[in-house]
Amino acid sequence: MNILVTNDDGIKAAGLRAIVKELASLGNVYVVAPNGQCSAYSHKMTLRGSLRFEEREVPGAKKAFALWGTPVDCVHVGCNFLVDEKIDLVVSGINKGPNLSTDIIYSGTIAAAREAFIHHIPSVALSLNSFTVRDFSLAARIGADLVRRYYERDDRQNYILSVNIPYVPEEEIKGIKVCDKTLNVIYQDEISRYEKKGKTYVRLSTSPERLMEASDDLSIDYIAIRNNYISISALQNEHIDQTHTARLKEGF
Repeated sequence: MNILVTNDDGIKAAGLRAIVKELASLGNVYVVAPNGQCSAYSHKMTLRGSLRFEEREVPGAKKAFALWGTPVDCVHVGCNFLVDEKIDLVVSGINKGPNLSTDIIYSGTIAAAREAFIHHIPSVALSLNSFTVRDFSLAARIGADLVRRYYERDDRQNYILSVNIPYVPEEEIKGIKVCDKTLNVIYQDEISRYEKKGKTYVRLSTSPERLMEASDDLSIDYIAIRNNYISISALQNEHIDQTHTARLKEGF
């Protein structure tokens, strides 16, 4: 099996390097990842200009490249140009911070997996529910096992597997919840204005604080994570085809 690993945190990210080591036992691992931080780039793709790339060393990877582009660029260029072998599976992550509910709209991690899905390549997005994490070893072991189980499924090409892992000691993880519901989560960002050299700017400062509905429904990904369950979601065709078919049938 040939596995392409990418992320949106950059090729030097500890989460990427941890999952590469674990996946090396499953097959040939190739890495094509952004040279720097690309969080919240969503499905941005570089259609104008050139993309620089450079070979790097990543322990456990057969070959690794840093690409001066987006996570989607990494999958597109990696699968179609940089890696000579046919890619059987794309793994995106492990992301620092969760990708839950409305996060999937913004997430570069999810977008990289989505780009693989568009090209009919099974894909998994892995995220860890912490922005201050230092040790990805447990998440990498859990993630690699779920990747293996996903790849063994006959229907793997029908959906993206999105995994979110709580950042707690192993004994505190209560199990796995398959989540088929989401919340409308709004980040409570701070927006400030400032002047520099006679020009006016606005700065967006992201915050971990979120507005969300109150619920105890464990089939909602955010609620599952808050209760120390591993959240698993299947992102299917309807997340790409956004046509509101029912509304169109009613006319315009």
